Amino acid sequence: MNAGVVEAPDWDAPQAEVGEKTVFRRMFHFGTIFAFSTITMIGAVTTFFALQAMPVTTYLGLFNTLCFLLWNYLTIGNLFNASFFGPGYVPRGWKPTNSQHEKKLQFCVPCNGFKVPRSHHCSKCDRCCMKMDHHCPWINNCVGHRNHQYFLRFLFFSVIGCIHAIIIDGSALYYAFFAGWNQRYGDGSVPIIFLTPFSFIALIFAIAMASAVALALTFLFVTQLRYVFRNMNGIEDYINGKSLNMRKINDDDDEEEIEWIRSLGEWKYPYDLGWKRNFREIFVSIFDGRTKGNGTWWPVAEGCSQFTFTIDQLLQKQSKRGRARIIKIDQDFEGTCCASRKYGWKIWMKQPIIDGKCLKVSAGEIIVATRGVSGWVYGFRESEPRNKGWFPIAITNLKTNGDPKTEDTTTTTSDEQSTDDTVSSEEKKDV
Repeated sequence: MNAGVVEAPDWDAPQAEVGEKTVFRRMFHFGTIFAFSTITMIGAVTTFFALQAMPVTTYLGLFNTLCFLLWNYLTIGNLFNASFFGPGYVPRGWKPTNSQHEKKLQFCVPCNGFKVPRSHHCSKCDRCCMKMDHHCPWINNCVGHRNHQYFLRFLFFSVIGCIHAIIIDGSALYYAFFAGWNQRYGDGSVPIIFLTPFSFIALIFAIAMASAVALALTFLFVTQLRYVFRNMNGIEDYINGKSLNMRKINDDDDEEEIEWIRSLGEWKYPYDLGWKRNFREIFVSIFDGRTKGNGTWWPVAEGCSQFTFTIDQLLQKQSKRGRARIIKIDQDFEGTCCASRKYGWKIWMKQPIIDGKCLKVSAGEIIVATRGVSGWVYGFRESEPRNKGWFPIAITNLKTNGDPKTEDTTTTTSDEQSTDDTVSSEEKKDV
């Protein structure tokens, strides 16, 4: 045991599964095909102009071309591995060997089994993923325990390759633009690049795509790297914030609520082991893309247990159910992006469909509302707890009765989208 760190126990753990998706289904998907096509297009166009701008007959030109081809190889290889290995899925129907652990874990209704610590149910994969970060359409799989390092390597080499492509293609465009001047006044040391209409369009498109990819993936890579140094992921960052907020005492809390909040004690994120150890938990070796651990039991900070995080998640869900409100729908809502236009541009522009779908509702229906934000409410019918979505607050009785204490948030994670599919070990007896 290191100072301040309690190592993972050697308890029995389930074998991580690859999932039902075959390699063909994972690879031949719109997201993965688009990603591979983009990489191939940028790589082919850039290599074509790299051979003209810096021929491989020189050492510098050979080094330049080989480096760029290396970035392409590493990008495609890590993208494939991230998709192929997947996050590692919890076996359906899994339950811990020690029955005493059941009351400390969440039970997933769709998977008909318990969730291992740090796992979350993905609605797109319809499986519980070990240490799930998010579902990525470009790999047609979730990012989690088994493929986190592969995904980070994919982001890194994509950014490096795109920056290199921008330099090569930008130089080629510059040389082509001044080709006439260099022919007349140059000393012959500057490469002459002539563009056809087709090659000009391809060059501009490659520069635009490389710039867009570099900008987007740089932001994503920096965000992911920040999570790595804290040993968490996007979902856990969200849940950690809720754990801190749950312990804040508000001015309008009554004595019973204040007493319950104080009984929770101080919150400590259990998986933060110090930035150096956190980094080593993900980046095991430069030659090995796999991450440490079995995906079930983890090293935790001193003073925490294997169930600190899951117990707090159960408390959050209990608190959330206590804040849920029963509301009545006064008007029909078609559940489409354009259907909210009649309630004003402000409502239409602020629709939070990026965090979940819209819900089609009819006048007279009773909905269980769990949270609301910027003129929208998120809820579900009691008869269809898995069919959840957003609808305008203007079509409900809340517009006259006032907005209840629904949870105000602008971020919905995959875990939140499946909240009603997760129950405690006691509640599962009634399922």
